[in-house]
Amino acid sequence: MANFKFDVDTDGIALVTWDMPGRSMNVIDPDVMAELSAIIEKVATDAAIKGAVITSGKDTFCAGADLTMLEQLARMFAELQKSQGEEAAVTKVFEESRKLSQIYRRLETCGKPWVAAINGTALGGGFELCLACHYRVAADNERTRVGLPEIKVGLFPGAGGTQRVARMLMPADTLVSPNAS
Repeated sequence: MANFKFDVDTDGIALVTWDMPGRSMNVIDPDVMAELSAIIEKVATDAAIKGAVITSGKDTFCAGADLTMLEQLARMFAELQKSQGEEAAVTKVFEESRKLSQIYRRLETCGKPWVAAINGTALGGGFELCLACHYRVAADNERTRVGLPEIKVGLFPGAGGTQRVARMLMPADTLVSPNAS
């Protein structure tokens, strides 16, 4: 694994440390998704592992998704549309767009507890990862920020965050006031 460190202590608790080399912040990209999926499967299927804690090796947890993935999906769509037709292109892009949501759902339903140890900023898909965990612990410092800021640029959170955050808050707190800015 290039982006994660994986250790299991004598009590069977896995510590998953996300630390992308060569980047100042962790971001979600296809390699991260593949590695995280493999880690979740390892935790889910290894009887010696009782649960997992995921944290960051950097000053922040995660800045969200690498938005170049959207460009890659657009290119993939255009190429498939040209070579295999629109239906095949739509089907492939739909499958690709669900991957992160499916990974987080697998984490959520794997049968073992996951804890997000949030240091610094956890935004977008990184915050959605925290929301998919069964427990969250955030550092008590001024740099700790969580949120789904992609909505401000017209992108809906794509990995289940809109559903999970609403279930965690009181119903009235999930509603946005028409006067809110």
